Amino acid sequence: MKWNNLKEVVEVLDRDKTIYDIFCECPYEILKNVRLKKYRSGEFRLEHGEVHDKFYIIVEGEADIFFVSDNGKKYHISTYKKGQFLGELEHFDRNPFLSLVEGRGEVVTLEMGREEYLTWLEKDNNFKQYVLRALCRYTYSSMQKMSEATLYTLKQRVCQYFIENTNEKGKTSMLLNVEELSERMGVTTRSVNRILKELKDKNILEINNSKVMITNREQLLKEKNEK
Repeated sequence: MKWNNLKEVVEVLDRDKTIYDIFCECPYEILKNVRLKKYRSGEFRLEHGEVHDKFYIIVEGEADIFFVSDNGKKYHISTYKKGQFLGELEHFDRNPFLSLVEGRGEVVTLEMGREEYLTWLEKDNNFKQYVLRALCRYTYSSMQKMSEATLYTLKQRVCQYFIENTNEKGKTSMLLNVEELSERMGVTTRSVNRILKELKDKNILEINNSKVMITNREQLLKEKNEK
């Protein structure tokens, strides 16, 4: 990990319009306390249920967001990318993080303390609009995940996942990580394997090692729409 000075923070703003647009009206008293931090693969992790005193903006890389059950089962909520925030919900009342955050590979962030975040929010209407939109996206995404888990069967959700991640032209293939898929569905790997076996037995897909090939997209669509 490496801390960088204000000059390097400004260089990020100069070369990246997405990040610049967030900071374009940031008061200097806040900007001078922002730090650029680089994390190697596997280093960036924010535990759920713990209070974190920093506010994060992703500059490079991606971070997976999970809900974690009492028994430790992870449920994938979203993947955050450049320009998205971490900590905007919890800092108002210094609450513990609702979710677990894990970086995907190397991650670069802009970071500031809780007090700087709250002061920036108070003084900068442009930033306030960014945070409001982020909160709306989070609420919408959470409600969408909740409705999918409630209204659709696991098979329907697995079929939809394959439909969304493959194209429509003939046979298509993709890498498959059963553990990751189970995290996205919020179920055990055993449940996911049961659905995969059913689709394979119906000649809808083929699985070789870690690669899945969709062999009958039309039937996959029918399975997805089955009640």
